[in-house]
Amino acid sequence: MAAACICPVSGIELRDAETVVDTTVIDTDYGVQIQPAGASIPFKNFRYPFLDEQENVLFIGNDPFRYTPAIKGNGIYRSYAADGRIEALVIQDDPAPDDGRPMGAILGLRTDVRSYVFHRDGDSGTGIYGSFNGGPLVTIAGLKTVAPGIGVNFSWFWYADVCGDLVVFNGSPQTQNDWVNGLYLYDHSRKKLSCLLDTNRAIPAAGGIRLGEISPQPRLDKSWLLFAASSYTDAVGDQVSKKGYFGWQVTEGEDPEKMFSLERLKVLAPMGMEIPESGGLPLTSGSNLMSDGGLIAVAAGSNTNGTKGGVPNWQAICVRTADGVWHNPVDTNTLNPILNDGSYFTGFNKWVGVDEGKVIFRAYGKNYEALYVYDVASDALYFVADTRLMIHDKHVVSFETSGNPLVGNRLVMMLYFADGTAGEYLATLPKLPTQVVRSDHATKMPR
Repeated sequence: MAAACICPVSGIELRDAETVVDTTVIDTDYGVQIQPAGASIPFKNFRYPFLDEQENVLFIGNDPFRYTPAIKGNGIYRSYAADGRIEALVIQDDPAPDDGRPMGAILGLRTDVRSYVFHRDGDSGTGIYGSFNGGPLVTIAGLKTVAPGIGVNFSWFWYADVCGDLVVFNGSPQTQNDWVNGLYLYDHSRKKLSCLLDTNRAIPAAGGIRLGEISPQPRLDKSWLLFAASSYTDAVGDQVSKKGYFGWQVTEGEDPEKMFSLERLKVLAPMGMEIPESGGLPLTSGSNLMSDGGLIAVAAGSNTNGTKGGVPNWQAICVRTADGVWHNPVDTNTLNPILNDGSYFTGFNKWVGVDEGKVIFRAYGKNYEALYVYDVASDALYFVADTRLMIHDKHVVSFETSGNPLVGNRLVMMLYFADGTAGEYLATLPKLPTQVVRSDHATKMPR
């Protein structure tokens, strides 16, 4: 791959990939002014870049999950394309609205552009917080919040998603007997919290069984509320458990209590579903479903060695179209279309993005990583960039995108460099698809 050239006006052009990285949103050379601090604080890392139609970017700075415990400047920021301004929306030193203590570590950012939610974790406590339509920070649920239907306070939280006035999150109260994990819905317009389902309840859509291993990160958009789960019995065992995908269809203006009733929960992929073009492999991993406009995608996998946990030894990017059919555009039987050296993809990052009929994903090879876009309507795979990329004489070693990183042909992405620095960049996507080729032994994989 040719080294990227630095252009004085248009930015950095990846000529062989036909991708133009033309805007630096922010990088670790930038020092952000945090009030009331008297000096600027340099960023150490970034995560979760979300792009809006004005090319403003919402992101987490100094995210503690990837590197170290929360450090100065950890918070949620917005970069404005019009003037290059960086605005701190909430930082770790801000008082939490429920207990007045410093917010502490801020992780798990999700947004629908107008509102955002995040996960609070660390010595200050845990909880789900958010801001709606530019309003003040509010507590969605915290350690002083009673879990509906259980009658005791929450003890732990995973992550949340937001769409309009609705927030879905994974939470766990602890009773005298056990932890009870579940999905909860917060309706900001009504200031009402309700339980959608938990591991104590039988689920009609799943054949009357109890669910376990519920997605730490559920998904909510204008079309779907989505999550993954296995059966409760399988979840507490040591062997590989079969995974299933479930969801409620969203209808604008409908009463959420009716819309998200257990009777209306749909099975989108039955537990242990045969993954398309896998040779009969069952679905056993992949919980981070993403969706947009009715299109659903996930990095799914199968642990064919029977060992629970860790990275599955067979993976695919699975896409569910509006007709309810699951597709497999690429998997670990797919030859790397860019290297063209006879090597295969070895896996995929567990986080995918879905925007405007396209699926954005990261593919791995041996000491290699690449970013791709799959256009569902045209069944075309677009190469964006890989770790042969050099920007400003720095070697890229890894990428990251959010669940909604794409607007038109503009993509926001994180780049991590070999020297430990990082940055967020806007790129203009290529126009030519690559060709997907699988090995001829794809249907002979072990069950």
